[in-house]
Amino acid sequence: MKKLIVVLTALMMVAAGANGVLAMSDTPAPPPPGEKLFDRYISIGDSLTQGFMGVGVDETRQPWAYPNRIAQQMETSFTQALIKFPGYFVNIEDIAKGHISWYQYYYVLTGGSRVDDYDNQEILNNYAITGCDISTAQYSTGEEGGFYELVLGKKGKPQLEQALDRKPTFATIFLGNNDLLGAALRCNLDELTPLKIFKADYARMVVRVGSELKENGGTIQGVAVANLPDVSCIAFLDEDPNPDSPAGTVKPFFLTQSTESLRLTPDDIVKIQARHKEFNKIIEEAAIANGWALVNVNETFTDVKENGRSLLRADGSASGRMIDAEYLGGLFSLDGVHPSVTGAAVAANTFIDAINEGYGTDLGYTDEYMTSEQDTLYIAPYDPRTIVNSWVGQALYYLIDIFA
Repeated sequence: MKKLIVVLTALMMVAAGANGVLAMSDTPAPPPPGEKLFDRYISIGDSLTQGFMGVGVDETRQPWAYPNRIAQQMETSFTQALIKFPGYFVNIEDIAKGHISWYQYYYVLTGGSRVDDYDNQEILNNYAITGCDISTAQYSTGEEGGFYELVLGKKGKPQLEQALDRKPTFATIFLGNNDLLGAALRCNLDELTPLKIFKADYARMVVRVGSELKENGGTIQGVAVANLPDVSCIAFLDEDPNPDSPAGTVKPFFLTQSTESLRLTPDDIVKIQARHKEFNKIIEEAAIANGWALVNVNETFTDVKENGRSLLRADGSASGRMIDAEYLGGLFSLDGVHPSVTGAAVAANTFIDAINEGYGTDLGYTDEYMTSEQDTLYIAPYDPRTIVNSWVGQALYYLIDIFA
């Protein structure tokens, strides 16, 4: 009866525009004998979760994605849909540094290839798909092609359904970035998902995940949901020097100055930030109502933007090595949108803090300092802004626009 009431209440919320988010439980259920909290960890998300960096996803960088770093601290197995190098489209750094042999472009031209040839589909842990939003994570199948096919399989069920089919004991959810990001990348406020639609889609997702909680007959014992970073502050956007633009206008980093269609004025930024706050309020309410851990990615990334960050060592102490959120500052990869290898470690520790606080666990930190030592972009940076306003710059924008 409780489960029936829960579902009916949620459906009424959706029909009414989902002005609130359903409470599934007050406290996390204790793990039953023989089944621990982190036995089967799955991650649901978009490009930030899949391991997209520098306009590409490939097997050499996906192991650095934040969910895999979390799984290492959980000491649990974690299988990803690894995409054969150089990926489905390629990392700018690999092109610039000559890492790609001529024959490897075959994989790019044929739409990418899975390292495991889909043999691990039934045991995946990371179901994140570049380009998905709250809606497509629930409804789009592998028949969409592109990254959807590469993660889900040619006729695979939607991301959320495949993830829940794994009977997880713990889940992280980091969705909604693409409901905001298009406005920043395309400098077009029409790309913002309407608030009513976002509310309804998020409520449906919460209900579906909630139906698989332990107290509702499922297997999930814990959930951590992440809020959204402020997309108007990403390194993709920098100050516009065009004297004809209003003071405070920003433009894509690869343009020397804005064009009429590729710029965001201060008024535009205020509107994006307002929608961002509304979305994050919905996510926060969902976490609180359900007793789930709230991962404040927005606070972490904003703090890096405003103050920089001293990279943490494994014991949680500050190393003194600083990164910031400027272009090539250490937080972002070469596309200026997605975290770098080092930035993904920062994201992982943000999740770990929230999980430990929310569930009373004692997961250790991933070592951000040692990660930066292995981050080729941090150790030997390459600056593509030397080719701004060229055909290469326009190609870069095209790829970011499609696959962010």
